[in-house]
Amino acid sequence: MFLKELRLRNFRNYFELSLVFKRGINILIGENAQGKTNLLEAIHFINTLQSFRTQEEKNLINTSAREAVISAAVEGGCGTKNISLFLDDKGKRVKVNNRKISRASEFLSETHVITFSPDDLFLIKDQPSERRRYFDRAILPHAPSYLKTINRYDKILQQRNHLLRDIRDRKKGAEKGLLAAWDDQLIEEGARLLLKRQNFVEEIRSFLEGIFKELSRGQKRLSIFYNSPIIPAGEGAVDADAVKKRFQDALQGAREEELRHGHTLIGPHRDDFQFILDDYDAKATFSQGQHRLAILALKLSETALYKQRSGEYPILLLDDVFSELDELRGEALIEQIINMDIEQVFITAAKKEGIPSQKAGRALYWIKEGAITEGYEDRRK
Repeated sequence: MFLKELRLRNFRNYFELSLVFKRGINILIGENAQGKTNLLEAIHFINTLQSFRTQEEKNLINTSAREAVISAAVEGGCGTKNISLFLDDKGKRVKVNNRKISRASEFLSETHVITFSPDDLFLIKDQPSERRRYFDRAILPHAPSYLKTINRYDKILQQRNHLLRDIRDRKKGAEKGLLAAWDDQLIEEGARLLLKRQNFVEEIRSFLEGIFKELSRGQKRLSIFYNSPIIPAGEGAVDADAVKKRFQDALQGAREEELRHGHTLIGPHRDDFQFILDDYDAKATFSQGQHRLAILALKLSETALYKQRSGEYPILLLDDVFSELDELRGEALIEQIINMDIEQVFITAAKKEGIPSQKAGRALYWIKEGAITEGYEDRRK
């Protein structure tokens, strides 16, 4: 999968822009606040319908305009898809090959990018809710129906919590016997979430350990586990019936405590993802450099898993990736990208000299105040 062409109108600091990209490594060079990350954001946005920088989509529209437009031609195994996205104060409208897309779930299977940004560096040491949100998003491209499962589970959870509070507060009509129906629904949808997360972690782990070993030059061993009282870490594959039975038993065991607290204490909304570095919790032992390497290894692992499942690589976006990597690990990252033969990668950097010069061709784009100058280097000779 690769982005052949991108056109922007009134997106961030770009008034009008039209670019044709190459396969392989594309490097966006420029000082801060010139538009490097804005360009990555546009690529990410038109492939995911979300920004990796803000939830306020109106901020993506140039301050002098009322509407932003992104158009792209993305080539993949099913041919070229022409995507158009229109963004104004009423929201966004999307077309693929002139067909209107009415739901985000329709779009998720059309194309895919994986993005590293400095904000991802908080993942391992952040709150469990942020890790759950991150991995749920990572699962979605592999299972578009997973979004419906998440939404159904959340609605059931809200209703069950409401009933628990009413029972605790002794409101009229609120009876313990009513919990059974909500338990059944919570278990059904919750088991789907648990199994999807567990299976994803099992698959991603096999890539993560090898890629982190390469990036760290074999100095450390990194692994990842899904932590749930229903599926203990490291247990491996579990069938759906066993998960449902364990979930049911756990809810029964927590019944009185839940009634005292007035909310659900067991389920995937309480679970976590744990990174282990050489048998120790990475959250407590990671240095800043190891943290960055781990997130990069995770992104490359997601890239490899997507290739394994779909037969083609996603587009890989790496924002400000070399700023805190020493020369050795920067070279290891470029080597890994080349060895994986990822079809298209976009990398931002403040200066060309800060990027390891491995033997590979690379397209160069110098960005200044929203204007772009193109070039190319062939280092394979």
